[in-house]
Amino acid sequence: MKSSCLQENLNKAVSIVSRIVSTRGTLEILSHILLATDNGRLNLSATNLEIGINYKIGAKVEKEGSLTIPARLFSELISQLPEGKLDLEIKDETLMTKTGHYESQIKGLSAEDFPLIPKIKEKKLATINSSELKEAINLVSFASAPDESRPVLAGIYFKIIKGKIILVATDSYRLAEKVIKNKDVNLEKDAIIPARSLMELARILEDPEENVNIYLDDTQVMFETNDFEFTSRLVEGKFPDYKQIIPSDYETRATLLKSEFTKIIKVVSLFSRESAGSITINIKQKGEVEAISSGSQYGESNAFCEARVEGKDVEIVFNSKYILDVLNNISDGDINLSVSGKLNPGVITKDSDKDYIYVIMPLRA
Repeated sequence: MKSSCLQENLNKAVSIVSRIVSTRGTLEILSHILLATDNGRLNLSATNLEIGINYKIGAKVEKEGSLTIPARLFSELISQLPEGKLDLEIKDETLMTKTGHYESQIKGLSAEDFPLIPKIKEKKLATINSSELKEAINLVSFASAPDESRPVLAGIYFKIIKGKIILVATDSYRLAEKVIKNKDVNLEKDAIIPARSLMELARILEDPEENVNIYLDDTQVMFETNDFEFTSRLVEGKFPDYKQIIPSDYETRATLLKSEFTKIIKVVSLFSRESAGSITINIKQKGEVEAISSGSQYGESNAFCEARVEGKDVEIVFNSKYILDVLNNISDGDINLSVSGKLNPGVITKDSDKDYIYVIMPLRA
């Protein structure tokens, strides 16, 4: 291989694909990035056997070729080089880089030993705007279970039905659902995708105007743009019947500013560490929401903010982390906190987004 590209383009690509590289695998080649020419472009590939990515950048290709390069060394080297034209050449399983006053040689491994990143040949299911997909992932992923001993709950339920793409996550203590309207979707299919895979995809999606094509088969999903193909294995199992968890009505609803609610929860949560984040929320007819926390070692705290309240007074106990998780991800403006007594789930919604709902289970006082 003999080619040249811009350092800034290669540096961006390397920083993205190196996040997928396996750091704890027993196979040395999984700690490498595959560098290959592809129809006048440079293709960088990485996989940890759960996620795989092919990322392409523009290049001037004089001679075709491929080699795998140690990801950490390659990433650190490229990031230190000056911007501008960078020459790359492969000779005898060694990559030579040259730009200005800098020349380096990196010993690699044969590209033939690099694991194949399969391309899904099924029919394209949907095309979605990049910013819509990224927002949806960010709005639900935090509600998935961090413990992968329960793989189904550590995944995000991804359902495509006519006119809609639905993403759902739950760890059994809270649940988030985001519906994306998409008039071009006419098929019906569903899958469970590891949450960490979709969170990685969200980090890669940068261009808000870009379109993402979605392909799905029985074992994997692929998201495709003009610059990359991102593939993830699917989670086996059946997702819980989550619809029965979502309350259909409420007895009390408070409408308040997200920014004000966030402030009072952050303050009182400082005193809830001994009680595993437990705080009491009082919704009062007179037009306020109060947050209360106490801890024998640290002291106690209470704070309130104004709200428009429908229904009767209610007191309910929540995990403050679960409240802050959603508040840190939804947009500013008014939010609705709806409850039906202290033993039933609470629901957080926004009038400005009718297609999003967050359900949180109460704690025993």
